[in-house]
Amino acid sequence: MRISTSMVFTQGYTGIQGNQYTLNKLQEQLSTQKRVVVPSDDPVASAQMLEVSQSEGRNLQFVKNGDAVESSLAISETSLNSANGLLASLKELAIQAGNGGLATTQLKMIQTDVKERFNQLVSYANTSDSRGNYLYGGNAIDSPPFVADSSLNVTYTGDTGRRDVQISAERQVPITEVGSAVYGNASSDTAVFDTVRDFYNLLGQDPKPANFSTQLSSILSGLDAAQVNLSTVQASIGSRRSENETLQSVGQDLDVQYKTRLSNLDDLDLPKTISDFTLAQSALQYSQLTFQKVSGLSLFNYLS
Repeated sequence: MRISTSMVFTQGYTGIQGNQYTLNKLQEQLSTQKRVVVPSDDPVASAQMLEVSQSEGRNLQFVKNGDAVESSLAISETSLNSANGLLASLKELAIQAGNGGLATTQLKMIQTDVKERFNQLVSYANTSDSRGNYLYGGNAIDSPPFVADSSLNVTYTGDTGRRDVQISAERQVPITEVGSAVYGNASSDTAVFDTVRDFYNLLGQDPKPANFSTQLSSILSGLDAAQVNLSTVQASIGSRRSENETLQSVGQDLDVQYKTRLSNLDDLDLPKTISDFTLAQSALQYSQLTFQKVSGLSLFNYLS
C-alpha cells in the first residue's frame, strides 16, 4: 500500500485538530466548573437540566410569593389585633359612661377620648402593606378604603373582591380583605364606625336623654358583635399564615432537591477532568511532535 505525502499530512493534521478540540473542551469545563457547557456535550442531560431548571424557577417564584403573602397577612393580623384591643378600650369607656353619677362635663371628657379612638380605628381600617397597598379595600388597593368626615360618618370605598396570590401550583390565598365584611355587617358596610359614632354623639347630648342607658346598652352590644367579627377574620388570617408557612417549607425542601438534581447532572468531576486535561495536553504535544517529524521526512534524507 502506497502512502502519499498528502495522506500523511492530512492524518497528522486531523490528529492534532482532534487533540486540540479535546483539550479546549476540557479547558472550558474547568473554567466553568460545569460538565455540560453546551447542549451538545450531553443532549440527554441538557434536556433534563432544562426541565429541572424550569421547575426550580416556578418553585422559587412560589416561595417568593409566599414571602410577600406572609408579610401582608402578618401586617393585617397585627392591625386587627390592635383594632380589637381598641374596641375593648371603647367598651371600658362605655361602661364608665354608664355610671349615673357622672356629670355632663365628665361625659364630654369621655367623648373626647372616644373621638381619638375613633380616628385610630379608622387608621387601622386603612392599614397598608410594605408596598403601600391597602389591605381592607378588597381589590381596590390604591386608595384608603374608609373615608371619615367631620361628623364621624364613614364611607366604604373599596369593593367586594380580594387579591389572591399563588403560593403553590394548586393553591392561591387572599392577601386583602373586604373591609365592609371586616368592619361592617349585613345592614351596614361601616357598622363598627357607626356604633362608635353613635357612642360619641350620645356622650355629647346635654342634657342626657331619658333612654341614655338603653342606648348605651345597644352600643355595648354593637361593640361586642364587632369584636366577634374581627376575631373571626383574625382566625381566618391566622389559618392562611399557617398554611402558607407549611407550603413555604415544602417549597424550600423542593428547592434543595432541584439544586441537588442539577448538581448531579452538571457538576464536574474535578480530579478526573484535571487528569484528562493533563493527558490531553500530552497527547497534543505528542501529535504535534510526531507530525513535525513525519512531515519533514523525504527520500533525500536517506541519500548521501
